[in-house]
Amino acid sequence: MKKLVTFIILLIILVSCQNQSAKKSVLTENDPEQENEKVDKIENLENENRPYITYSEFELRLFLDSIGQLNPDLLAKGMTKKVDSVLNNQTTLNHELSTADFEKLKTASKEQLIDIDFAKKIFPNFQFDSDLRKFRQDKKIPIEFYSFDKNEYDFNEFVISIRTDFGKGDVYFFRNKKIIAKHAVYYRYHLDLKHFKDENNQTVIYYKLFYESGSGICWIQFNFYKYQNDKITPLLTEIHDITYQWLYPRMVSIKSTIVNERPLQLQFVYENHFCDPTSDENVVFDCPRIEFIKDSTIVTYNIDTQSGIYVPNFTGTKLDRNKLLSYFLINESHFLFVNTHYNLFSDGLNSKDDKLRNAILIYLNQLKNYR
Repeated sequence: MKKLVTFIILLIILVSCQNQSAKKSVLTENDPEQENEKVDKIENLENENRPYITYSEFELRLFLDSIGQLNPDLLAKGMTKKVDSVLNNQTTLNHELSTADFEKLKTASKEQLIDIDFAKKIFPNFQFDSDLRKFRQDKKIPIEFYSFDKNEYDFNEFVISIRTDFGKGDVYFFRNKKIIAKHAVYYRYHLDLKHFKDENNQTVIYYKLFYESGSGICWIQFNFYKYQNDKITPLLTEIHDITYQWLYPRMVSIKSTIVNERPLQLQFVYENHFCDPTSDENVVFDCPRIEFIKDSTIVTYNIDTQSGIYVPNFTGTKLDRNKLLSYFLINESHFLFVNTHYNLFSDGLNSKDDKLRNAILIYLNQLKNYR
């Protein structure tokens, strides 16, 4: 019991530290109201001055059964609202440069430096603020140039990226002389933007977008778009890397890599561990781990003939949409995780592995206390 109490105290301290020290996420910038709601939930959880109850195994088994009987689609409802909002609500533009300005931009692209006054002239609502002054070189600022053409300097489909602060930047999409979109992209170190041609020979662009970043915690999404005439059309947002290691007793890691482009295929490698409740280690992230899930699978994403977006085909895979959502770093994901892995939890409670069984009971006890 003493070890359990120690771990619970550590959990509360670590969650509190995480909220204070993690880097500002894309959610704060794009949807502050939703982010405040998220923070309020966490604060309410920590500030509720109620005793921690140790439930009996019988009560926890009933609790597990009650979660297992819930409709997973209802549990998952609304969980993608934030990532979908970021995917679908980037800025659409229709701003055409003069021939002279376009030629000047070509030169700047090759030099990867642009005159500040020229940037103000050609980029709609461009602000040279205090953040950009960090990167000023005389009267110019650095830019990044990404070409999606067969020949790098054809300047038909390309991107100009301007880093506005450490960890974020404005990404301008061009179709020849016309700026057709502006994306606000949040990243840890640098913009990781790549492209390929899909089955219809259209240019697909994707980049990594950070939602959370800090010690022992990470949430990165892949965002996919395509050139469609003079528009940048959203196609898909999918998990690239979600990791959290310090939230006793469950530790999670799921990572995806693109293994094929036509058709689009992502390989997911994912693990779930519980902290060994019998361990003498008092530091959560150093405690011995009990393996609960360790697996991998490949998911194919097909182009829907009507909508034109990527749709996952989970047939023959070890995942489904709800299982993937159960890795999201939001409160509701824990109940979805238990629901979508009910049989695994039930088997664990009925196994002869006392360490696994006790770890599962501790996890369920926490969920029942903080639901």
